[in-house]
Amino acid sequence: MTVGSQGFIVLVAALSVVFPLIPGVRARQIALAAGSLSFLSLFVGNAASWLALAVFIGSGYLVARALQARPRSGLFAAYLVALVGAFVWLKKYDFLAGLLPPVLLAHPLTVVGISYMLFRQIHFVVDSMEQQIEGASPWTYLNYQLNLFALLAGPIQRYNEFRESWDRLEPLPRHWRETAALWIRILFGVMKMWGFGAALLFVYEKCHERLISLARGSGGEGAGIVLILFAGLFVAYPLYMYANFSGYCDVAIGSACLFGLALPENFDRPYLSRNLIEFWTRWHRTLGFWIRDYLFIPLYRFVAGTWPGYAAGLAFLCYFVAFVIAGVWHGTSSNYFVFGLLHGVGTSAAKVWETLVIRRRGRAGFKTYLASRPIRGIAIAGTMAYFALTMFFFADSLDGCFSILHVVGGAINGLGSP
Repeated sequence: MTVGSQGFIVLVAALSVVFPLIPGVRARQIALAAGSLSFLSLFVGNAASWLALAVFIGSGYLVARALQARPRSGLFAAYLVALVGAFVWLKKYDFLAGLLPPVLLAHPLTVVGISYMLFRQIHFVVDSMEQQIEGASPWTYLNYQLNLFALLAGPIQRYNEFRESWDRLEPLPRHWRETAALWIRILFGVMKMWGFGAALLFVYEKCHERLISLARGSGGEGAGIVLILFAGLFVAYPLYMYANFSGYCDVAIGSACLFGLALPENFDRPYLSRNLIEFWTRWHRTLGFWIRDYLFIPLYRFVAGTWPGYAAGLAFLCYFVAFVIAGVWHGTSSNYFVFGLLHGVGTSAAKVWETLVIRRRGRAGFKTYLASRPIRGIAIAGTMAYFALTMFFFADSLDGCFSILHVVGGAINGLGSP
């Protein structure tokens, strides 16, 4: 069962009717905790994985409380290295094959949702050390990490935001119109995932299948057909990702709201962004804000404090490094590194361009530049095309991507031949 599946929707419909009848906040919390554990049990296959999950999550709470009582940069750095190392080992990143004996990578541990747990845990530890989180209880922290509505794919909620609704835990709809609006959102999300998204995925898979077969020398197609197949693949996948992921978030946010839990919005018309920096404030917004707050800003503070004379130039490097790390977080194979690399280049280039425009035109001229509709249209189209390029590498292995590009390159050369 996954968020958005038929079984999930049926359970939400049934339990959302019963849940408001449970008396008292603590009883409702226990009921939701039982639901989260039951949902998690569908994905944890053995006792060793349960133990690994408990150690991973429990260590975050203990270290956060220790750092809150006595902030120590050495302890924080050591824990961060250990936490990320454990994450990389549990996920079995490809590069580990050349570093570790095979026996160490043959472990049967599977911790579902660990990618999002990692980001929530780093946030919790950092904000606790900075005294931004007060009086965190193990009970609330555990449910924050295992919240079934955000377990598999976010949104990445901050602890204080979760606690605000968790401590109250009153089903939010107080009128039938509010309930109807939530169900419309949930059902629209299902339609985006299993209707529009599924159709786009079908187009992508068919185009991909044919291009790979051409790369292997099976059959022959004219250059025009090859380019049409590539255009279908190139456009369909990013649209599929938006339909599928935003639809998932509609279901998750709407369902959580029925049970009194408020989740943050994760999308805000991302394909209207004029550059990649703006894009990450609209697409997977909670991840974009996490990258800003826990990767880019700390890294920039460090380089600005170490080399203050080069701070402005090093800001571009900080964008680059932050998004490369975020790209690798998405998956264990090398194509995710390329995905992050391209986003690092794109965000850095956007900041460089903004700096150049301001230098040439001044702040007033920059505002005029931003207000220009033709320029905005070109910027939006360029950003969409560049994002589609990054998703081309996100969707397939590097071998598959380069095979397709070889076929497309041959088709383009064929167009120019007499």
